[in-house]
Amino acid sequence: MVIEVLLLALQTPQEPTPQKLVEPTQIDEIVVTASAFADDPLDQPFAIDSLNQLWLRTRSRTMAESLAQRPGVMVQKTAPGQSSPYLRGFTGFHTQLLIDGVPLNHAAMRSGPNQYWSTVDNLTIERLELVRGPSSVIYGSDAVGGTVNAVSRRAAIGGNGVEVDFGSFTRWASADNGWTQRLETAIHDGTTWGLLGGVTVSRYGDLSAGSGELPETDYSQGNADLRFDRYWDNDVEWTIAAQTVRQEDVPRTHKTIYAVPFHGTSVGKELRRDLDQTRDLYYSRLRWSDHKGWLSDGEITLSAQRHAEGRDRLRSGDRRDLQGFELWDYGLTARFQSDFTDLGQWSYGVEIHRQNADSYRHNFTAGSYTGSAIQGAFGDNSTYDSAAIYVQDEIAVHEDFSLIPGVRASWFSLQSDRVDNPAAGPAEIQVDESWTALTGGVRGVWYLQGDATAFIGLSQGFRAPNLSDLTSLDATSAVETPSTNLKPEHFLQFEVGTKGASGRWAWQTSAYQTWIEDMIVQSPTGVFIDSVPEVQKSNDGDGWLRGIEFDVHYLLDGGFSLFSYGAWMSGEVDQVALPAGTVSREPMSRLAPLQATGGLRWTRDDQRVWCEGWVWAVDNQDRLALRDITDTSRIPAGGTPGYTILGLTAGMEVNPNATWTVSLENLGDIDYRVHGSGLNGPGLNIITTWDMDF
Repeated sequence: MVIEVLLLALQTPQEPTPQKLVEPTQIDEIVVTASAFADDPLDQPFAIDSLNQLWLRTRSRTMAESLAQRPGVMVQKTAPGQSSPYLRGFTGFHTQLLIDGVPLNHAAMRSGPNQYWSTVDNLTIERLELVRGPSSVIYGSDAVGGTVNAVSRRAAIGGNGVEVDFGSFTRWASADNGWTQRLETAIHDGTTWGLLGGVTVSRYGDLSAGSGELPETDYSQGNADLRFDRYWDNDVEWTIAAQTVRQEDVPRTHKTIYAVPFHGTSVGKELRRDLDQTRDLYYSRLRWSDHKGWLSDGEITLSAQRHAEGRDRLRSGDRRDLQGFELWDYGLTARFQSDFTDLGQWSYGVEIHRQNADSYRHNFTAGSYTGSAIQGAFGDNSTYDSAAIYVQDEIAVHEDFSLIPGVRASWFSLQSDRVDNPAAGPAEIQVDESWTALTGGVRGVWYLQGDATAFIGLSQGFRAPNLSDLTSLDATSAVETPSTNLKPEHFLQFEVGTKGASGRWAWQTSAYQTWIEDMIVQSPTGVFIDSVPEVQKSNDGDGWLRGIEFDVHYLLDGGFSLFSYGAWMSGEVDQVALPAGTVSREPMSRLAPLQATGGLRWTRDDQRVWCEGWVWAVDNQDRLALRDITDTSRIPAGGTPGYTILGLTAGMEVNPNATWTVSLENLGDIDYRVHGSGLNGPGLNIITTWDMDF
């Protein structure tokens, strides 16, 4: 996290710490996501988290789960391979996920929890940066609750001549008998070029919760990646990279007869619901820095990303359907930054995307093919185009204060040739819609005494409707039908905070208020189809969301330090009670409960050995949206009970080329469930990792 950088500086101000020797939360003293270019986190007027390799590898099995317990974050788990972070109350397509700045979000992404964040291999990540709150000026639509950027690892460079290194990483967890093995190789030629490639294979068994084993929760995943970087002496670099991820038979158990009730949650009627996921990413980037004039820093990226999903659902009556989609996203992004002048430091850029998508659904009864539907989860033979330009300026109003205004102009176009007609008339219709948006924001940062700043901001967020909004015909936690009259959503957030270090203290705190206008809400109609509630979508979601976040550390003597972080939030939006059609203001769906984590860490003087004990406390959540009340397979009647989880984590550098860690999580073997999840959390869990270079 950002404040660990400041805390470590208080401990060892004279000597930088090599990456192999750092504590599990230590990071580099730069972030790139807030401004799109490398910068000191204290200079950025945002609440920022940055998680490094050791945190990602020792705390969780997936990238999405690594964000659990962080301030302002709740990681919902529909299934073991389907984790979806809520950032300041929003998830799904209201949060933006980037991989080296390339958006993972696509036009088929749903509003609620989804599985796509779990298709990123956390073992390929150098650091994970989280910017909480709207970032629509730089990142556009979807950047509402927050923006997460997975900065991928690259081969180390240095020395003379060609050098070849090999690496191995092994992780085992007792709660699911889960094994992860990564093998990789790195080749570099001095400081001229570097090549890093690897393969990761994971096998997970049935999960053991505090109540016992949860059947039909096992799955497997395979990942491969390759990255080549070429460097020139004039601070110019060229990168070409490829990633591929395959998830096989990931079960959505809570919809099946194998679901284990939690405080009275209902059991599904389906015999099987398994999903396969495929994601392929290819990009090429030219980047330069520390030049002069209006193009002092810049990057130009060409990308192509493929998402494919297949769902195998077996229902009662020997009914089976195979549903899926394939979507290609082709992108061009160009970002530039100027020198500081009397007019400030300008950041500006352009972003263009073209998405092509096809969907399908084939039906079977007693093993015999009975026909194909007009579409799958969304309209078939579809395109989704977008283009945007933005400009932002950082103005030094005073030697102790900088002002950062910015504006973005965006255009979107959606076309879908084959959509199931929800109304009377022809069986299928075409949808052709387009939208424009002009969004802006202004933020300021005060430089206080020492290593501390205060920041304030007023930022717009927006989201244009996508294929899932307008053409969805699916049954996930609710039955959706195409809604072709939806319009963009709008958000406005005010935020104030401070971060820094002084004496033995290091901190980051923030408070925010978000005003919500025209948010698309799903209102239960009162009708159940195969025991799944039907919903109707509309832009009736006006409301608000507010919260407080804190992250505080205190340095003790003898290598000890205390830490505590957590968040509180509350929010309400207008929802429609059907069939009467009355509008009432109710709590936001799956609103995160009050939660906090605290603990004690010890680090040996040479930082080769560290350990920490922690406690994670989460309050009850009984403030439920109308849709939450109908989601009886995931949310108990009356809300989700609170819980307190204890853990111990330790690690050591066995030698300069090997690191070993062990974690004992949920020491009380508590049976608990993160609010809105489809399965319980792990019971007593022993996690050990072995990271070796040779």
